[in-house]
Amino acid sequence: MTPGLRYLACLRLSADSDGSTSIEWQRGVIRHHVSSPLLSGVLVGEAEDTDVSGSMSPFKRPKLGRWLTSRADEFDVIVAAKMDRLTRRSMHFNELLEWAQENGKFIVCVEEGFDLSTPQGKMMARMTAVFAEAEWDTIQARILNGVQSRLENRSWLTGAPPTGYRIKSVEGGKRKVLEIDQDFHPYVEEIFTRVREGQSTHRIARDFNGRGVLTWGDHLRKLKGQETKGTQWQSTIINKFIRSSWVPGIYTYKGEAVLDDQGEPVILPEKPLATMGEWTELVDRIKPAPKPVGAESRTSTKSLLAGIARCGNCGAPVTSLLNTGHTRKDGTKIPGRRYYRCSNKFKGGSCTEGVYIRADLLDTWVDQEIRGSVGTWDMYERAGTGPSQARELQETRARLENLEAKYIAGEYDGEGQEESYMRMHKGLSAKVALLAKQEEERVNPALKATGKKYGEVWEAKDQEDRREFLRTCQVKIWAWGKGTDESEKGMVMDLGDIQAMANELALTRPGENRMTRLVISHNAEVHTWKALPLAKQ
Repeated sequence: MTPGLRYLACLRLSADSDGSTSIEWQRGVIRHHVSSPLLSGVLVGEAEDTDVSGSMSPFKRPKLGRWLTSRADEFDVIVAAKMDRLTRRSMHFNELLEWAQENGKFIVCVEEGFDLSTPQGKMMARMTAVFAEAEWDTIQARILNGVQSRLENRSWLTGAPPTGYRIKSVEGGKRKVLEIDQDFHPYVEEIFTRVREGQSTHRIARDFNGRGVLTWGDHLRKLKGQETKGTQWQSTIINKFIRSSWVPGIYTYKGEAVLDDQGEPVILPEKPLATMGEWTELVDRIKPAPKPVGAESRTSTKSLLAGIARCGNCGAPVTSLLNTGHTRKDGTKIPGRRYYRCSNKFKGGSCTEGVYIRADLLDTWVDQEIRGSVGTWDMYERAGTGPSQARELQETRARLENLEAKYIAGEYDGEGQEESYMRMHKGLSAKVALLAKQEEERVNPALKATGKKYGEVWEAKDQEDRREFLRTCQVKIWAWGKGTDESEKGMVMDLGDIQAMANELALTRPGENRMTRLVISHNAEVHTWKALPLAKQ
């Protein structure tokens, strides 16, 4: 190696506890090598990554990744105490080696003594990288096998209990299991029930705070006899809890669900807070409704239709305005009224006839028409679709194909590697099957009856939840300052997904055959609303 080169020290450790590969040991080996009389190199920096797995690409590591992508002109040589401090994946090592060749850099692994400037040195380095990867797979197999054996009898491993559970000792204290915390469970059930009824998590949080309900953290502190902190409920806390995989009791390892031999997630508690189907439905219900194009980011709770109703002239969403009212000659104060106005015209846009309509007039019309049109219908909902699994499915299939390619290439021919390969192949195959099934169900959700009528559900909601209901069902409303009769306002409502579900179920209205469209209009010509962007027929 040419003397006087600039060296970048590459330091890595999964957990800073093993003295044989500790950061200090690595640093000492590197400094001794760089300062040797034959090299007299200059150590220009350190890329120290702790708590970083050897399976992570060097280009994605927090510290080393920045040097490689943003500061490559500041060093000539990457030096590591051992090959596995760079990476434990042969694919990642080859990627790093190719990058070094393209950018005129050298790679030095002190313990192995590689000279990567020669073909023989590169070949030996690639072989060592393969063995390092095999060693990593063996380590992971040992860890997972240990975890799996403890999961066979649903034993709780370590740490504080997840929200809604408590840790119970069984078999004379030899092992611990999770069971539902009965003291906190009424609040869990209340959250689930109110979310199913369409109430927002903002509303639930406000109500819990008003009633003085303890959050999970304060609940645990109270159980331990500690002073509570008075932490307030927030919608984000409730949303995070509902999305947690612990609601159906799924055990995860490093962020991924542990699967059984049939490819199903391992359920740790004997009785979880909810079934998989119930959990999927809950997660689906708290997903934010699609925001209408051009809608205001904030909507007053006093307005039912702000951001939902639109100007019939230009299609822009309406905003809510409370005027100041006026005072009569006798001094009597007349309170102001709330109006909906075209946001396009208000902001100086191109709309010249923007709607300006009393909010109570439009709100009352919508309320009456919903009750009078679908109020007596049985209410149906789409089964919870859950989040898309397409990306994870694609990534898992790629990992499975890569694993199979390595097996065919003979990279698992070493002693004990066949078992490691079979374990990983079984797990990945099961995961692919599970994700494919979930994605198929997500793309083709079934309709199910709620056991209630649309009218009674609408009646039970407050204004905030009614607005959320309209958004979720994709109900569309338009208003004109002048309708067919210019002395009155014009109004049109398309019942969106209620219409779509009705068509799928072949529901009928009294005196009609299977309906083709449910559009309700007042003082608006048919040709006017037929030109609007209504729901699909």
